[in-house]
Amino acid sequence: MHHIEVVSQLEGPHLAQLPELVDAATRADGHEPIGEHKFLRLKRGGDLGVAVLAFEERRLAGYAHTLTFGEGDGRRVSCEFVVHPDLRRRGVGRMLLSHALMHAVSQGAARIDAWAYNDAPASAHLAAQFGFAPARRLYHLHRHAGAQADAPDGPPAPAPSGARPTGPLGLRPFRPGEDDGRWLALNNRIFASHPENGAWTLDDLRARMAQPWFAPRDFLLLEAEGRLAGFCWVKVDERGDDGRVGEIYVIGVAPEQRGRGFARFLLTTALGHMATRGARTAAVYVDATNAPALALYEAAGFHRHHVDICYTRDLRVAGHGTAGPARPDEAQAAA
Repeated sequence: MHHIEVVSQLEGPHLAQLPELVDAATRADGHEPIGEHKFLRLKRGGDLGVAVLAFEERRLAGYAHTLTFGEGDGRRVSCEFVVHPDLRRRGVGRMLLSHALMHAVSQGAARIDAWAYNDAPASAHLAAQFGFAPARRLYHLHRHAGAQADAPDGPPAPAPSGARPTGPLGLRPFRPGEDDGRWLALNNRIFASHPENGAWTLDDLRARMAQPWFAPRDFLLLEAEGRLAGFCWVKVDERGDDGRVGEIYVIGVAPEQRGRGFARFLLTTALGHMATRGARTAAVYVDATNAPALALYEAAGFHRHHVDICYTRDLRVAGHGTAGPARPDEAQAAA
């Protein structure tokens, strides 16, 4: 018998069992089942976030989290969920998704998005049964040391026009407490239309700086003509069979500075930095519609590792307000 708990903040009892669930799913599926963005907000509490925890007896069988964004017709709920590998095909995934749908309706959301990381047939099947359709594809690209002659194994790339590689107007590490405000302003300007990166707050930044993987030396700021022109934030951590991986966590160039070679300079420098940190694999997530970024990474020797898919369901029915969720018994166990 499954027991469901719905909470607005993850606390001690919930966090005690989550690592085992996430680790088991990561080993079974070859990728992390949930993203960091929503998880950190739920740990902090105070946002429009809800976590759904499914227990079988006292064991955590599945977990889902949601965040609500926007207002009016633009209001949407985004969710992710994971089921323990030992307890799949027992209706846990169906139950989690059903509760996420009911929560989205209660929020007056116009739509709900559900992410399937390293999309599999079971995910597509469950999404279709609940009336979801693919809406967005995120490519997870990898690059192994030696894939390109100039980085990370060879000499650094030459500085682009208007930037110097050292000195007060060049490349330097992020200074926590000093750079927070202006970095946030630039990040939110660069990603103004991005659904995840475009509305960061100081709390969002501080939550990431509090993570065990954070190191200021991995957060590179590029200054040109006395102004912040771009940045490349690298996340270096151990990832099971992949060993030490350096992820391009966030990279951006100020809109007025584009076309000067800054993006390539930052990427090449970051790859060299990863090598000094012992990372033999580089990783990055790129939206499938971002052709310039894909071209940049492919030219640097990245290849496609897997694809994450965002499934979406419109919760509005013309003339009838907001559509309710599919009944749980309409979808046969697929997760």
